[in-house]
Amino acid sequence: MFDSNRRKYPRANYPCQLTVWMESGQNETILANTSNVGIGGLCVHLNQGIYVGKKVDIQLNFTKQTTPFRCKGVVVRCVAEGDKFYNIGIQFEPLSELKLAFLDGKISELIALEQKGKS
Repeated sequence: MFDSNRRKYPRANYPCQLTVWMESGQNETILANTSNVGIGGLCVHLNQGIYVGKKVDIQLNFTKQTTPFRCKGVVVRCVAEGDKFYNIGIQFEPLSELKLAFLDGKISELIALEQKGKS
């Protein structure tokens, strides 16, 4: 079993709206909510699989008041969960310092909200 406390980057368990564009001949847009997000990537549950190694363009909307976060990533995990859903892991491609700072700030805010909700 994977020990989530040993992750390289902290993750926020917050349902951000996610849009994924894939390069499959025609662009396909998938709207979903993330199950967690961190500096290195995210996890999302979808009703369709995406091949491991597939490159994707991503847009995360944390709240309606903030600017969406856009980046590129690669699918590193696709595990079937029952008959209808897939647990998809997407690793972000290297981020600019500006994007890294923005994402780090958002994740820190979300983790603080999580901790506040637990107390």
